[in-house]
Amino acid sequence: MLALDGFRAIRRENGGIKRALANAGAFSAAFAAALYAGWPLIWRDPTELADAFRALSAHPLLQKTLFRGEWVRWPEIPWDYIPTWILITTPPVALALAALGIAAVAALCAARWRGALANSTARFGLFALACLILPIAAAIAMNSNMFNDWRHSYFLWAPTSVLAAFGLRTLAEIPKPPIRAGAFALAALGIALIIVQMVRLHPYQNDYFSPPVSASGVVERWTIDYWNVSHKAAFERMLSLQPAGGRVSIDTCDPEEPFSQRFYLLKNFALIPRDDRARLSVNEFSPDFCIGRGAAENAVWTLDIYGESILSLVDKRDSARAEYAAAYAAAKSAKPVFEAHFDVYAVDGLLIYLREPCAEGDEAGTFTARAHPVHPYETRHYMREDGFANKIFEFWDYGRIVGEDACVMALRMPEYPLESMRIAYRSPGSERNLWRADIPLNDHIKAHETAIASEPLARSGYDIYADGGALIYVKPQCAGDDIGARFFLSVFPSDPADLPQERRDAGFAHEPLNFNFYQHGAAFDGGCVIRRQLPDYPIDSIETGQWIADERGLWSAEFAPPDFYERRIRRAESSGEPDIRADFDVYLEGDSLLYIRKDCAASDTRGRFWLSVFPENPADLPQERRDAGLEHDSLNFDFPEHGAILDGKCAIVRELPDYPIAAVETGQTIPGEGELWRGRIAGD
Repeated sequence: MLALDGFRAIRRENGGIKRALANAGAFSAAFAAALYAGWPLIWRDPTELADAFRALSAHPLLQKTLFRGEWVRWPEIPWDYIPTWILITTPPVALALAALGIAAVAALCAARWRGALANSTARFGLFALACLILPIAAAIAMNSNMFNDWRHSYFLWAPTSVLAAFGLRTLAEIPKPPIRAGAFALAALGIALIIVQMVRLHPYQNDYFSPPVSASGVVERWTIDYWNVSHKAAFERMLSLQPAGGRVSIDTCDPEEPFSQRFYLLKNFALIPRDDRARLSVNEFSPDFCIGRGAAENAVWTLDIYGESILSLVDKRDSARAEYAAAYAAAKSAKPVFEAHFDVYAVDGLLIYLREPCAEGDEAGTFTARAHPVHPYETRHYMREDGFANKIFEFWDYGRIVGEDACVMALRMPEYPLESMRIAYRSPGSERNLWRADIPLNDHIKAHETAIASEPLARSGYDIYADGGALIYVKPQCAGDDIGARFFLSVFPSDPADLPQERRDAGFAHEPLNFNFYQHGAAFDGGCVIRRQLPDYPIDSIETGQWIADERGLWSAEFAPPDFYERRIRRAESSGEPDIRADFDVYLEGDSLLYIRKDCAASDTRGRFWLSVFPENPADLPQERRDAGLEHDSLNFDFPEHGAILDGKCAIVRELPDYPIAAVETGQTIPGEGELWRGRIAGD
């Protein structure tokens, strides 16, 4: 509109261009100043304005919103989300007047279509119409992530009000007084109904729905009380049911989006007086009460709007006492994973803290529990529904007194697979942890038991075992650099195409999965156990070890995973007869030899395996071999260097040199017993 006014001024009068530029400059400066003053985000860096627009057009959160009776993920809302919410939450009189205003603007432009832009009234009406339609169209076209009614588009009330004013002006221009008076009477009645409805809803006016919608049921079809203003009344009722001064815990009853509901519970403690606020805590394990949307059969209190319950309060004190008693019993029958002024237990998906006997003041201080998942993406989003990455809490947040003098806290551990859990405690007023520990969880205990019952893949600074799709690092006695030094882990896939694209682009042949002990390890009984998940693609070989900050290597190991041998055995046995049939059958597979012995025991792997490689061109031999007058390359080895025992089978994979080979000879000898077997394979 500013550009059109400038164009008209230039054509209409001398010096119009200066006036147009002055108007444009004044408007732009005023707009920029108002935007800056009203948007604190850009005070630090005005360039963040562009980032803000991008974020608002595609908000990353993945919560759900209730729309037309279905819980819909925010990025997946239907295209008519905003128009629908505008229609169902705008008073009918406002919609009718705005529609009449749109018709009036359209009629005005149609009557003066050649000079519509020259008419200030028509231009103003078109401007209001554009301000209403264009943002809605842009949100639909960009599939913007809208949620929880149309609160992100409340600015549309401004152009809607302008168009409603056009509608009132149209009523005022009705030529027949009786009709004009009747129209105004209807408009006044509609406005009066709005006032009556606001009074009836107070203090929940933000939950207004138009009469046709509210009469057909709201709670099961639409998001209501998004800001949870109703929590205040629920808190007050809940505190009245507890003994004076007694602490009380609460949680959400809603199965949908429990994390976000707990977030608002904590925020809304501010709605009640400070002394009452100190009595409340959110307890995800077993609360005294829970509150949830809609009606509940065993509710002790409900908040009713539009003739239906929008919020219910459920008394769970009896079940909470029983669950804490069960947690206490489970801890007493288990072995603690950490012992301090509170002993800590990991039992059946619970992290239980127990102090017995417990005197007043023993529960003071701040506790921390940090979960390290097997897959980091499990906790990268703060709106998780099924667990936690980091909790900082006090005793009364998750604890209660059981029996005479037992202080018991219980936290539900995340449902996703965990590598480890770090716990810590800080005494009141202290800025440093009094104690901190990385506790073994079920995964580490089971991994340790599985590992020590089998042969390691490699022995070095840590003994390394296989457990399904993971590596288990075990060190019976560990301290210092065994824990503090960084671990490197390089995985070489059988097919380079399995590598992540960025690794292939960089020309790498491996995937680095380096880590620190505290990310995937646990220490207990003086030893250390690490469980590190491997990629799910076929792996050719693995290199791992430890180094410290000055780049001094502590230890390293190179080995093939068990399925590497399994794949080679299956391929060889399906290919037909071996190239050498002896105590170990030998197969020539590309650039390597595969040795296989069925019904094999550790005693069959004794002694030395010898391997002589005869090149087609003697010049390919290493210089020292030629200088010694030898015609072959010697690649002798021991079984542990290149072999593995799998399900009663012994397998060895020995890589051959990359020069053309005329023949290979191989066999096995035992000192003092002589040669056990030998064989020869001629080259093609």
